[in-house]
Formats: sequence, C-alpha cells, structure tokens
Amino acid sequence: MALLAGCALPGGPSAGATHPPLLALAPAALGCTVGVQQRLTVQRPGQPAQQLEALLEVDGQAVRLAFFVMGQGMGTMAWDGLQWDTQLSRHWPAQLTPEQVLSDLQLAFWPTPVVQQAVAAMGAPWQLESSATGRRLLRDGKEYVRVQFVESSAVEIVYPQGPFTLRVESPGGPQLCATAQEPV
Repeated sequence: MALLAGCALPGGPSAGATHPPLLALAPAALGCTVGVQQRLTVQRPGQPAQQLEALLEVDGQAVRLAFFVMGQGMGTMAWDGLQWDTQLSRHWPAQLTPEQVLSDLQLAFWPTPVVQQAVAAMGAPWQLESSATGRRLLRDGKEYVRVQFVESSAVEIVYPQGPFTLRVESPGGPQLCATAQEPV
C-alpha cells in the first residue's frame, strides 16, 4: 500500500498547502461510455517504481473504479455525480481519498472544455492551461498540477511540489473516448 500512499496530495494538512477545490464532474461529461484496464505506476525519486492495476468504467450514470495490487483487490469506488459508494480494503491509505482519485482522473481525461469550465467555476486564484501535450492547473500563476500526454497510450500526473509522478497507461492514452463503446 506504500504505492497508493505516495499518491496523496503533496504537503498534507500539516504542511499548510492550499489545495484546489476538487473536480467532481458528472460521469456523462466524459461524453462516451468506456471500460478500460489501466496500469498505474508511481515513481518517487531514488526509489523503484511501483505498479497497480485499475479497471475504469464510465457511462452516463457513474464512474466506477476497481484497484488491484498483485491480483489482490484493494478497493472499489463509484461516483454517480452526486454521491460516493466506496468499498476500500483496510490497507487503503487514509490520506488518499476517493475524491482526490476522481479529481486527478477527471483533470487528466475529461474533455478540456468541461474541465476548463469547472476550474473557472472555482474562481480566482485557479486557472487551467491546456495544450496538445497536456494541461496545467495553476494557482496564482504557479503550477500546482501538471498532466503530460506522453506516448500514445500514457498520461503522467505530476505534482511539482510533491514527491512523485503518477503514470497512467491506458488504451487511447489521454483520449479515453477513442476506445469508447458508444456515445452517452
């Protein structure tokens, strides 16, 4: 579970870090129905990379995630746009909330206009910069989170102030809807 513990927001509450309001977009905002298996790799400086598998399903009604480490179920999460249904292993790190998992997922994979609208609704000091190679969530003009689209099947989520990089390998890379089964 050290792998997942490394994914928590940098700084933690005791560090005095200011965290953005978390994204909690409607499942239908993705714009497609998709079911994919993803490989998540956490890389911390000076340590070997650690991996887990995630199954992601999104349809018009819900975002569903299931996590596995070496074949062992670590938890499931479901978000219907209003409330959470979570079943987490006792080994799941308390500092890694389902809300943060969803927010990072949506920052990386939901359509740019939808994410941009949600960030604009957060108000100052938050803003989103987007390009063909990724996205940056800024606070007062300083980079808070960077999403890099790498290769055709991977996305990296980097917290510059944090001690890790999360790589998500997924069919279609940043374009989840490229593997879509049908429109929502």
